[in-house]
Amino acid sequence: MNDSILRPANEAELVDAIRGHQQITPCGNMTKPAMSTMTRDGDTTRVSLSAMSGVIEYEPSEFTFTALAGTRIDEINAVLAGRNQYLPFDPMLVQAGATIGGTVAAGLSGAGRFRFGGLRDFIIGCSFVSGDGKMIRSGGKVVKNAAGFDIPKLMVGSLGRLGVMTELTFKVFPKPASTLTLVVNCQSSDNLNRRISEAAASQWEFDAIDSRRNEFNLYLRLAGPPQVNQAIAAQVSGRWGDDVRELDSSDSFWQSVTELTFAGDRSHVVKVPASSQSLCDFDHHASAADNIVWVATDDIAFLSERLTKLALTGLVVRGDWNQAIIGKIYQSQLSRNIKAAMDPLNRFGE
Repeated sequence: MNDSILRPANEAELVDAIRGHQQITPCGNMTKPAMSTMTRDGDTTRVSLSAMSGVIEYEPSEFTFTALAGTRIDEINAVLAGRNQYLPFDPMLVQAGATIGGTVAAGLSGAGRFRFGGLRDFIIGCSFVSGDGKMIRSGGKVVKNAAGFDIPKLMVGSLGRLGVMTELTFKVFPKPASTLTLVVNCQSSDNLNRRISEAAASQWEFDAIDSRRNEFNLYLRLAGPPQVNQAIAAQVSGRWGDDVRELDSSDSFWQSVTELTFAGDRSHVVKVPASSQSLCDFDHHASAADNIVWVATDDIAFLSERLTKLALTGLVVRGDWNQAIIGKIYQSQLSRNIKAAMDPLNRFGE
């Protein structure tokens, strides 16, 4: 790995950087270190998009914005908040300095994905430089755009393997009037499983359904007018009685999830698309009605072995490691064909 980091200031400089180097590892502010240290043979040059920053278009009446890939999420949040709008998929590592390009490349969504969908449901356009140094623009800047292949969604979770993104366009939603979080103590793992299923299948529209199995706690976030939130909270209490209480420190709790600080001093946090029941002996937090598990560990090699045995794949989000993907690695012929088409010179690695 070449320790030098190139920081192009515009698309032309980025194209020159890609055409001038045989192997490229794209990165942003490197808030997810394992994704910036992809294992490659030979000398690899890092190219950071941190200098290509800023919201360049914002249409509040159309609920869309376009930002350069190196724009920090907190900057975008501040712009949207000025018009009472937001990204409802709960972007991760915002305070840590995550960029919108890195967030797309990592495919990271937070607890809010339960109600409205993940990041891939909100990206509608992108510009990027392919592996042979061509500028490509795909998608559009309006919500209703059905022309061409939906390449922007291919970039979600691509880890920079398909191209280096320069501009991204998103749709946004109106920010809810208020939020309210309920904690439901379930006393046992079986009861926790049952109540997660009941909450997900209920008529109540929860904004997030998260859980911590080692505490037997279920966390239910409501978002809407205060009187509606209170009415739903009363119904939940009516069903589950004294096990239900309102969380006083709601904002700090959800921030501990999106910033992964719930993991305390654990050296690594790994995202695993699975039920927490299969990983209950690890410290963890589960999101999206127990469909996404954030595993906190000091022994990532052991976790990787466990995931391999379970035929599960993990994404190393927090902490240094020599590869971003651990456990069982899947690669279909379709993904190899897409990779070959978008990076014919294999500049961005496998």
